[in-house]
Amino acid sequence: MDFSNTTSKSGLLQDCEFWCGFDDAGITGNATLKAQFTGRLNDWYHKVVTMILAAQDAWDWDDTNKTNYPVATTPLVASQRDYTFPTSLKILKIKRVDVTYDGSTYYKVEPFDSSETGLGLGNDTTVDARFSKTSPFYDLKSTSIWLYPMASAADVTAGGKLRIEFFREPTEFTTSDTTAEPGFDEPFHRMLSLGASLDYCVRQSLPQKNDLAALLKDYEERLRLYYGRKDQDTNPQLKPADTDYE
Repeated sequence: MDFSNTTSKSGLLQDCEFWCGFDDAGITGNATLKAQFTGRLNDWYHKVVTMILAAQDAWDWDDTNKTNYPVATTPLVASQRDYTFPTSLKILKIKRVDVTYDGSTYYKVEPFDSSETGLGLGNDTTVDARFSKTSPFYDLKSTSIWLYPMASAADVTAGGKLRIEFFREPTEFTTSDTTAEPGFDEPFHRMLSLGASLDYCVRQSLPQKNDLAALLKDYEERLRLYYGRKDQDTNPQLKPADTDYE
């Protein structure tokens, strides 16, 4: 579903015009309203993405408008624990972390939280002596990964590297967009225009707000079921966790 299609009247903005009772081009022909509705559409874009991420099975969602995969690497730095995510990555969730200390052999870095270990964490040398470069761990803190153990100067010289896979924010719409589409499956595109219309109708106390809320509730239920069962080739299995933090 296009962001705006003034010819076929089938875009997201045209759907907003329909539900909010505007005449043809009532939004697209008004710069202020167009900017306001673009903002509401983006708000609902982010909301729908969080619903997808909460419901998805093994089939990972990513914005189909992106031209690269959500994978990033960074060289290790000697005696550095904290690796901050660049804001340009727009990371929402971390999927997995891998590290190579020798530039060729990667090991999966297991997640843990500093509150889960009885180790004293004030002395980095003592702490790192309790961790192994073949069984590394990481702790997420705000916008950073804390790596255990830290890299040495020799590891850096060898080409040590940290690698992450992640889930990220969608590419937002701009008021100049026309054929741009939401980066998730098309049967649910209309959730954005219904949501933006609901925001407007609630603000204006318009009676159709109740109908819009009911339509959105139905869409949300179907979206969660759909993304929760999208990967039909994987059979989830329960298994014990063997992680050892000591």
